[in-house]
Amino acid sequence: NILIDFSKGKNKLLERYLLEKDKWELWVNPVIVAEFLNDKWLTNKIKQKKAEDFIDLFRCVEINKKQGIKTGMLIRLGQIDYLADGIIASSCLVNKMSLLTRNIKHFKKVKGLKLL
Repeated sequence: NILIDFSKGKNKLLERYLLEKDKWELWVNPVIVAEFLNDKWLTNKIKQKKAEDFIDLFRCVEINKKQGIKTGMLIRLGQIDYLADGIIASSCLVNKMSLLTRNIKHFKKVKGLKLL
């Protein structure tokens, strides 16, 4: 939701991190990329190109078996309700990253996950 809101001018939370890129490593995973690029407004080729250029500002962490195992555990233990959120959370946990999100309620039960 942070990427979508920022790209549509609805929320400036990400701006600080983009302006201070020398202080932060900005990462996404393929689930976040898919969520960002599935928007119907991207049927316009110019908007799609802008969206792809925007997503290129971020490094991409790969999803692997370790994250799959962690995702399954998070869902089984009731710490996460949705598969996509589980993959996002497990990517952060496995790679020792913090998660910047406005959707705190989806991630607040995940033990050890640092939310920004």
